[in-house]
Formats: sequence, C-alpha cells, structure tokens
Amino acid sequence: MTNIKNQAAHGLGLLRRYISEKLGIEDYTKLSGDEKKTYDQWEAVLSKELKLDDLRTFLTKQNVVLAKELRDAVEKDEGRKALRIAARIENYEAIVAFIDEPNRSRENLIAQLTNLINSQ
Repeated sequence: MTNIKNQAAHGLGLLRRYISEKLGIEDYTKLSGDEKKTYDQWEAVLSKELKLDDLRTFLTKQNVVLAKELRDAVEKDEGRKALRIAARIENYEAIVAFIDEPNRSRENLIAQLTNLINSQ
C-alpha cells in the first residue's frame, strides 16, 4: 500500500513539474479552462487507489452481465460456453467471498463476545 501511495505522490510531483517547467506556469489558477480540465483528469488518475469495495462492486456487476450471457447460452444450447460462463461466475463469487470474509469473521466474533458479556 505504501508503494502505491509513493507512486501516486511521485506521479503528482511529475505532473506539477511538467506544468512548471514545460508550460512555465507556477499556479494552477493560471491554467486555461481546457488545461485545468486535463490537469484534473490526470490528477484523478494519478491519485486513484483501488479499494476492495471497488473490486467487489466490479465483480458483482460482472456477475450480472455473465448471468445474462449464461441464460443466452443455455437458451441457444451452447453447453461448453455455458460451462465456461458458469465457471467465471463461480470464480468471481469466490473472490467476493474472500474479500468479505474478514468483515464476516469480525461481525461473528463481536456477536459472540456480546453474547458472552450479556449472558453473565
């Protein structure tokens, strides 16, 4: 995680250096409208960090798309294709379960501890 943050900071530093050295502009407010728009887009790319929630959301959306593809393959009697799609769905579900496991374990432990405290 630290490496990613270092890369983002390095990238932002390069972006500011480019604006300063190549464009001769020291102040963001002196950029034109188009330049500000481009700068903001580049800054968003350089500072974006992938989070587990992003991955979970992506995989969940992919499963919705794959479920439709699976229905289509089954309707067209494309057994091999349906099998491959079903395998992808299972893989994505397994990854989501892996991502969610620490939270589930934490919630279960909290519930157990709460029950132990309340039962005494």
